[in-house]
Amino acid sequence: MKPDTATDLAAARLAQAIRDYVPRHPTKFQKLLPMKGSIAELRSKGASYAAIAGVLRNVNVPVASDTIFRFCHEVLGEPMTRRCRKRMVASGIPKERARKKPHEGSVTGTDCKAYRSPFTGSERAPGPHIADPNTI
Repeated sequence: MKPDTATDLAAARLAQAIRDYVPRHPTKFQKLLPMKGSIAELRSKGASYAAIAGVLRNVNVPVASDTIFRFCHEVLGEPMTRRCRKRMVASGIPKERARKKPHEGSVTGTDCKAYRSPFTGSERAPGPHIADPNTI
């Protein structure tokens, strides 16, 4: 049996294409890579992502602040941390009064649990509430 020349020709073309294949470099952040040092310096000085995007727009590099965010985390290696805000006590109330429970008859602060629910009677447990079919 003689092998099919069309199949051999296709296999040869495929082999040539594989030898000549050069992977495309990702175009992601290509405009920002030459400015990597400047962006890192701005971030070390405490500049926000929006401020850096504004500076880059002034030098004709249109970029969004979320792109700067991703660039800083993926290329510069900034950690992905979230800042936790501490709860602050109201400034008009001294700390010792803020820690005390309000009076029984008042409806302020955390004492309003009973007033949140439109239902009367016993206090309801937290979580999902299933309707009683006998009372509907």
